[in-house]
Amino acid sequence: MADEPDKLEPVLEVTPVIRKTLEKAINSKSISSKLKNECDIVLQQDIKKALISSKTIREVYNTLRNEGHKIFLHEIVENALLIPQSVQLPPRDPELEARIQKLKVIEQNKDYERMTRNLCPKSDVLSFRQDVKTMNRQLITVFNFFLTVVAGFAFGYKCTELFYTNVLAWKMLAGLSSGLVIFFVDLYFLMRYGMKD
Repeated sequence: MADEPDKLEPVLEVTPVIRKTLEKAINSKSISSKLKNECDIVLQQDIKKALISSKTIREVYNTLRNEGHKIFLHEIVENALLIPQSVQLPPRDPELEARIQKLKVIEQNKDYERMTRNLCPKSDVLSFRQDVKTMNRQLITVFNFFLTVVAGFAFGYKCTELFYTNVLAWKMLAGLSSGLVIFFVDLYFLMRYGMKD
């Protein structure tokens, strides 16, 4: 290339039409010395590897148009291969890079905690305390259930004794039926409200 093109400015592969245009521009009277040197350097390059900046092509085109040549830019670059320049990113600041890595590690730890939150408890003491509370609640519920059924049986048994006869079969039948009714009522309320903890 003639001179170092702008970092983002594309370059073109030099075709025979571009070579012919550059030769015309060199022979032109109004060409600047800088542009003439650029054209000379491009023409001296190997035909297959020669590249020219799009800025130089525009300057050559403008020079020839100002002299009165009937030439069009699209005809000059018609079969030329456009090679875009890659952007060179500046290196990152080491302090910034260290902060980014630190934030990535923190974010990964948060993600890991979020994923494993329900797998195992954080503390065995907390888990043991929660287990004891749940067990106490269940034991109290079972004891209350048992006590209510036994009290219902006793109520039915003694009521028959006080109001009617002293026959054991009638007392047992009344005690069992009142205990059974209380059993099913208690079971219903236990299933409906007692399991919602």
